[in-house]
Amino acid sequence: MRVLFLISGKNVPSSRFRVLNYLPFLRQAGIECTVLASYPEKYEHIRWLGYRLSYLLKRNTRYLHYFYARLKRFDIVFIERELFDHKSFNLELLFMGLPGKTVLDIDDGIFLKYPEKFRVLAAKADLLIVGNQNLFEEAQKHNDWVRLLPTSVIASKYPVKDYSQLPPAKPVIGWTGLDTNIPNLKLVVPALQRLAEQFEFVLCIISATPDPIAALVLDGIEVRHVVWRPETEYQDLSAFDIGIMPLEDDAWSRFKCGLKLLQYMALGIPAVASPVGVNADIIDQCQNGFSASTEEEWYESLRQLLDSPELRKSVGLRGRNTVEEQFDIEPNSRVLKQYLEETLGKVSGS
Repeated sequence: MRVLFLISGKNVPSSRFRVLNYLPFLRQAGIECTVLASYPEKYEHIRWLGYRLSYLLKRNTRYLHYFYARLKRFDIVFIERELFDHKSFNLELLFMGLPGKTVLDIDDGIFLKYPEKFRVLAAKADLLIVGNQNLFEEAQKHNDWVRLLPTSVIASKYPVKDYSQLPPAKPVIGWTGLDTNIPNLKLVVPALQRLAEQFEFVLCIISATPDPIAALVLDGIEVRHVVWRPETEYQDLSAFDIGIMPLEDDAWSRFKCGLKLLQYMALGIPAVASPVGVNADIIDQCQNGFSASTEEEWYESLRQLLDSPELRKSVGLRGRNTVEEQFDIEPNSRVLKQYLEETLGKVSGS
């Protein structure tokens, strides 16, 4: 089987966790995988070119990819999310018109931004792969061929927290993510300010730049910023003692796939997250993590974890077990392989 993966970029989370991490396992299973990435990356631009010319370059790059795909003739074209963060979809339709099958992978509520685009592409695809049950229910409105594949991590790459060491004098409460999501931290700031009056701890934020942090009122809280780098990601995350994932309870967040939460759990550290979307399904309250909606719930969950190294250990290790059992890419790669084989054998129009 020859599969062409069209991805957003090597550093884009959806590309990394929905495609790139699967490739070693798919190739080991005998699938020939070709990856063509957006240039510049889908959500980036070349500064000296500006936004408009960078977008034009992205489109021209995809036209070159299309002509390459016509010559190469793949069995399956796998489109990760969409080719452009834009309402247009003529290039996606070009790829979908090639011989072979088309798979559309969805890990966010892109239909909220571009409903007509999603309606057309979802109906045209031979298979929709989605990251959670909420996305599954939406996708089924447009196509009968929908399969669920949760966003997963390579568990073996995440070093499990060493709880044989003495607990730190200043535990690290950590958050990681895109700069655009840093404003979500405002949901937990009041609880953190209360906790800072009772405990010594560090709030560590891992992101591309520290700029958006200035908009948060973090008086009285010791803050550390770490620049996200792919080559040090696991090492930087392993410095956390507690992971947090606050989310606004809005339409967009309800379709997210819980990646931050899964990364924390894979490290064997306890996580506290807003019970929005799939987070509510992943967390077994007080067992493998904590859900928190209100300031008081955030305060109490974090207070218990700061106060008890033993609780951090027990909850963290149960979280790691959850990831190994349900959200590890190695076993889930076999599920993806099965979906691709089913799609290849699908009779057109069925």
